[in-house]
Amino acid sequence: IRITREVCEYYGLQNAREIAEASILPDRDPDYYWVYGRRSFYQKRVPNHDAMAVDWAFKYLKMARKSWKAGQPFAEYLGRALHYLQDYSVDPTKKLWVFNYRSDEAHEARELDLQLQPVDHQAIKAGASQRCYPHEFKGAVHAAGRGRTAEEAMRISTYLTSLALKLIVNPDRPENLEEKYRKALAAHLVLVAIPWILILFGSFNLVWSAIGSYVIHKLDFRYSKWKTDYEWFY
Repeated sequence: IRITREVCEYYGLQNAREIAEASILPDRDPDYYWVYGRRSFYQKRVPNHDAMAVDWAFKYLKMARKSWKAGQPFAEYLGRALHYLQDYSVDPTKKLWVFNYRSDEAHEARELDLQLQPVDHQAIKAGASQRCYPHEFKGAVHAAGRGRTAEEAMRISTYLTSLALKLIVNPDRPENLEEKYRKALAAHLVLVAIPWILILFGSFNLVWSAIGSYVIHKLDFRYSKWKTDYEWFY
């Protein structure tokens, strides 16, 4: 709550307190995702300290950005996103010789120590000055690493919180974004259409064309990159 409030105040957000309160929502009202096991589907709680937390953080940041652009309430989306980023910044592992293993005791101790640390205002400024396009955000989170000491965790957590706030209120825009997106979209449509065209030559059937088209869609990272950036601004 303290990190979120101070970073939001740095960016001049009038609803800093509301966002700060929303940043603990995933603990009170967790998010869940569906998994398949033992011949049935069931729900699992989204982990706060695994790589999945970064994906959920970015998902909520996209929702917050969309609401921000439309002039609609965005505090809950942003608060949930920041919760995942801040939790992820605390390393939950302990080292034994050359091995790392998950330790609830170490994790809880680090989070307790973190409460005694002052908010790192240099990290706020570092996040605000860092150039980061929307499609680069998740990579920036992983590159920031994870803190094993309270001081490291505070620096990383504050930096990522600042970087996320910047992505909402003052994001960096790639040059010639519209042109790059249009070109990527045109190439993407051609690639996705190829498996369907092959039906005409008897190379694929309907099922394989659908599978091939879907795989191409998922693997076209150039299109995904510019689509993410384009939707961030339009």
